[in-house]
Amino acid sequence: MQLTEVKPANNAFTWLDITAPSRDELIEISKRYDLNNHHIDDCLEPDHLPKFEEGEDFNFIILRRVVSKDAEGSTVQDLTTKIAIFYNEKTIVTIHRLPHPDIQEVCEQLMQTGKITSVNQLLLKVIAKVQQRYTEFSAHLNGQIEAFETGLFIRKTALASIESLYMLKRRTGLCRKLLLLTGEVVSAVRHRQKKSNELQDIGDNQVKLQLFYDQLSEDSQNLVSTYMSYSAQKTNEVMKVLTLFSAYFLPLTFIVGIYGMNFDNMPELRSQYGYPIIMGLMLLIFLLIFFWFKRRKWL
Repeated sequence: MQLTEVKPANNAFTWLDITAPSRDELIEISKRYDLNNHHIDDCLEPDHLPKFEEGEDFNFIILRRVVSKDAEGSTVQDLTTKIAIFYNEKTIVTIHRLPHPDIQEVCEQLMQTGKITSVNQLLLKVIAKVQQRYTEFSAHLNGQIEAFETGLFIRKTALASIESLYMLKRRTGLCRKLLLLTGEVVSAVRHRQKKSNELQDIGDNQVKLQLFYDQLSEDSQNLVSTYMSYSAQKTNEVMKVLTLFSAYFLPLTFIVGIYGMNFDNMPELRSQYGYPIIMGLMLLIFLLIFFWFKRRKWL
């Protein structure tokens, strides 16, 4: 476990940042700060979704942050990491499994320079950092969707597999659901804080992110449907070619089959012009089938 305790320049509150704690270590910290045991259990649950709960001594928040801007995988644990937050007016405790150096460095610097002077300001900064990672990841997902579309429509080749498209759809859908739950957390925080420009920016950014991920989810779904239609079209084209070949050679094979039986009572077998006549007949049938297909616009 890595534990960091930081105080702002005005000593108005204490920030306790805990990385990768064990169950016993969390229980010890909960006793020291009188944290709710049920909330401690939530901290230890790896797949817990974002939520806000108001408590008597500490309010409790769970956020899920995208692991990296180019994260892969399609499960909650693969794609995101949990940040649990206990806070009141004097203390804020952040608990997470993976280190978040960007959050820690920026917040510590802002606290030392006096730009963060309250728990609410620090909480908003953490939420803003969580939103920032979703913004970066949305650009990555959008780039993947555009690359698939380019390969499918411009290059006229199906470069992507259906598995990769499905994984893309799963990632966009999962982030969309997590953002919907994060939006409820943001709304709860907004109702419990005084209006400020930063709080308004977080609310506006949350709405933009949800709308953008709604669009990404719809685009990925449409891309999967388009890919399936494109694959079906390619299959139909192959079947069309095979059917045309079958239509050409079926009557010719029938003729060859008849005259290949070699019965003694077949007068055509001893005909002097039997071979060129049959070859001419086969050529005529071939040409008739060809012009009939052209007239029907099947070629």
